[in-house]
Amino acid sequence: MSIERKMRRKNAKKSKKLAEKDVAAKVALFGKLPDYCLTCEEPFDKMNKEQVTSWNVVVNQDKEEVRLYCPNCWEKAQEIIKDFKKHLEEKYEQPEG
Repeated sequence: MSIERKMRRKNAKKSKKLAEKDVAAKVALFGKLPDYCLTCEEPFDKMNKEQVTSWNVVVNQDKEEVRLYCPNCWEKAQEIIKDFKKHLEEKYEQPEG
């Protein structure tokens, strides 16, 4: 067996192990998924396909924190961010000339 082949096999094994650890960490965080929207506290049903595909999950792996937002609250938050960015752009806009 060539040295290159040994190195490739070793690297592949190492990559597989890292990927398995990453998946395990994500599965563990899934267990921390709340049962309600963080903002309005609307109940979340993990078995409801529509809710599972339409709600937004924000994960902070460093803090092992999982936050869940219903579509209405997520949309409102996005609008607030958009308006705030627009406000900042207008406030700091350089006059042409």
